[in-house]
Amino acid sequence: MGILKRVKQFFLAETNGLLDKCEQPLHMVNQYLREFNQELAKGQKALANQLFIEKRQAALIEETEAAIEKRNRQAKLAVKQGDDHVAKLALQEKLMQEKKLTAYQAQFETIQGQTKTLTEKIDQLLVQSEEYNHRRLLLASRVNVASSLKDMNQTVVSFQTENIAKGFARAEEKVLLIEAELEAMTHFSSTTKRTAPQYLDPNLTSEIEQALSELKQQE
Repeated sequence: MGILKRVKQFFLAETNGLLDKCEQPLHMVNQYLREFNQELAKGQKALANQLFIEKRQAALIEETEAAIEKRNRQAKLAVKQGDDHVAKLALQEKLMQEKKLTAYQAQFETIQGQTKTLTEKIDQLLVQSEEYNHRRLLLASRVNVASSLKDMNQTVVSFQTENIAKGFARAEEKVLLIEAELEAMTHFSSTTKRTAPQYLDPNLTSEIEQALSELKQQE
């Protein structure tokens, strides 16, 4: 049971560590950018498909216009040859192609509108992509500065609470010791300078006076 408990604790610690890492600002932003770029890629693919549809519709319109012109020439030629039946068939095909052309042109306008809307949306996404990348760079710079300051502050706090107070105490003790030594040296030095007595002994008064008189006569 002890081993299983330790394994569970280790697993939870690793999981929490990964979650904390995933929740870091840059990791979050990078994930958002990946998701955004995926959506942008979808939009670009949709635009490519839309442009293909537009080109295909344009080609269909050109083919229909060419068919109309062809049937019109056939109808004119049949009339010149006096073949009304062939002329009527050509004109009938021409009218059917003209109806198709009208429908194709209406569809083409709708497709062009869709292409324009999609292009504008892609342009907006590209602008947003540039803005998001710029904001990511700024955020990375802010995270770097904030992390550096945080590390510096943690170092300073640890140093102040443990070493600085002890260092000041030791320095103060040394200063007190130096001051005590100086005071002791000063005291002993002053005592040495005062080896002669600073008062007159009454028992030696007459001898002192005589010695003083003899000293003055020597002058």
